[in-house]
Amino acid sequence: MSRLSQFYTVEVGDTKFTILKRYQNLKPIGSGAQGIVCAAVDTETQQNVAIKKLSRPFQNVTHAKRAYREFKLMKLVNHKNIIGLLNAFTPQRSLEDFQDVYLVMELMDANLCQVIQMDLDHERMSYLLYQMLCGIKHLHSAGIIHRVIVVLIVTFKDNVDFRSRISNQAI
Repeated sequence: MSRLSQFYTVEVGDTKFTILKRYQNLKPIGSGAQGIVCAAVDTETQQNVAIKKLSRPFQNVTHAKRAYREFKLMKLVNHKNIIGLLNAFTPQRSLEDFQDVYLVMELMDANLCQVIQMDLDHERMSYLLYQMLCGIKHLHSAGIIHRVIVVLIVTFKDNVDFRSRISNQAI
């Protein structure tokens, strides 16, 4: 099978995603200065994932450094309270054509703003805070300073069990 046949193109909002065929059912879930993020299903693992397409990562040196830093940090940081990088790819086949970078991460069910709206008891809220602080401590012990903390929450067992993870996209 040729490399190109491993990819397909789909439009999400105003953005074209050329992604591996294993990722299906793309739905937009957010966007920021560095790119747009979609939820998808990894058909090989049956796992829900988030796919971030970096916006013009090589338009200038600053963008290239940010893209490299984000990829490198996500690859290096491994902690149960920090969102992990599952995959990274580009559909381009040559260095001359290289322009798109896609980062595949764990997909969380909710963010901190949504969780704050829930009716949580003191014990559950304390546990979430503890997990966030563990993630921050791990980043600091690795010499990583964060600009903005983005906390995403994953829920288990019908919103009974909570586990928080920090997204290191803003590091």
